[in-house]
Amino acid sequence: MSGEGTYEGPPANVPPPPGWRVETVAVPDAPRRMPKQDHAAIDAAEQRAKLVTHWAALVAVMLMFIVVVIGIVRL
Repeated sequence: MSGEGTYEGPPANVPPPPGWRVETVAVPDAPRRMPKQDHAAIDAAEQRAKLVTHWAALVAVMLMFIVVVIGIVRL
């Protein structure tokens, strides 16, 4: 086997220049407090969204059922 593909070891380690230091990172302030949440309003909005979703699903199922019935009647 020739010298191709042989491992020559890790690259040479070059030391950092004199006086080099790791950059300092600014420490952020403490996080701000979040505003109070109106849990009753959130629950009411979730209930309305759930009701709309259920009604939309019911209408979609009814329309699919009507299309199937029309398809069967026309056969």
